[in-house]
Amino acid sequence: MYPGNHSNSFPSALPGRPSTAWINDLCSDFSAHPFLRASNDQHPFLGKVAYGLDRLVTTAMSIPYKRKIQPHLSDTTLQEYVDYHACYAQQGFMDDPGSAFPAPPAEHPVVERDTRRRSWDPKTANLASIDFDSPFQTIDPRFRDEYGALEPNGRVESRAWLHKEGPRPIVIFLHGFSAPDYRINMMWFSAQKFYAAGLDVVFMNLPLHGGRTPKSAAYHGTALIHPSLWRMSEAAAQGIMDLRILIDHLLKRGTPKVGIMGYSWGAFHAAMLASLEPRTDFIVSVAPVVSIADVVMAWPTRTFFQESIAEPAMMMRELRKILAPFTPLSHRLQIPKERVLLAASVNDGIIPTVHTEALWEHFGRPEVSWSCGGHILYFDKEKVADRA
Repeated sequence: MYPGNHSNSFPSALPGRPSTAWINDLCSDFSAHPFLRASNDQHPFLGKVAYGLDRLVTTAMSIPYKRKIQPHLSDTTLQEYVDYHACYAQQGFMDDPGSAFPAPPAEHPVVERDTRRRSWDPKTANLASIDFDSPFQTIDPRFRDEYGALEPNGRVESRAWLHKEGPRPIVIFLHGFSAPDYRINMMWFSAQKFYAAGLDVVFMNLPLHGGRTPKSAAYHGTALIHPSLWRMSEAAAQGIMDLRILIDHLLKRGTPKVGIMGYSWGAFHAAMLASLEPRTDFIVSVAPVVSIADVVMAWPTRTFFQESIAEPAMMMRELRKILAPFTPLSHRLQIPKERVLLAASVNDGIIPTVHTEALWEHFGRPEVSWSCGGHILYFDKEKVADRA
């Protein structure tokens, strides 16, 4: 048994309908609890090294949060912060979290065209770019102009490896936060293995990453860093809509099945697609974020909120309410659990492994791999690819 009121049984949506009951049922220091399940970690020293590297990275990544967030929060009460985000915590979203994700427009135009070959592309593949203008409009209309000004975020870009023998089942690879580099993701996901096994492959850039990074951003994904939580929420909603449009295009071009494999921030999107889009055939979700609020409070950023906003005892509950639609814990799995593979490292110092454990319980205990290493030094990529 874990300390306090935390146990191996995590709250989940009631059968047949979504639920936000987890907001109150999950203990407030959920991310801080140790992971006690057995794993295949046969190298504890390497695990400690990997964990230490992760914590150094979280500290470094928290510096821009401190510069951007803390000055804006210092004169803010918790109630003022909650009121500012009232649109996302509205009762309609609490009762039906899926209503925060409207379906994309029908027959949205998508351009697929040949693209030039690079040295690391498979020599036998037809190479294509699949691009379209995102039709996404912010959930909160107050931020529509500001979010729309984050150009070129509105242009969705994907790169595909397609077999010459006609449409095949496709796997879409989704990168982690600040990590859209095509070559790195090709190696990290062992994409060549999937292609050699007969699948077509698509790499898609998530909002505010890669070629969608705003000119004002210092690096991929940093435009998500904001004193309020609206950019994170809107980017998550946009990512889901863009993926639905891509899936629709792939199915209409004759692809028999479309699956998703994501890592970290990409794994979050994979889990959300499995909860919102029944046309998703399978997912592989590696180190997923299941509660953005709890990750924020597991990093050094926790102190920024605690020092700046009074009433810390209520803070976690309110942050969870603001972000409730944007977690798979609020939604019901829409695909058979036999087509879900979850994986995480037991020494992850960026996305605590209990996030994957919570999702595993919530999804009805699908196949799972508890691996060694950390978030950055993840040692079992090949094994996960083989199991997928």
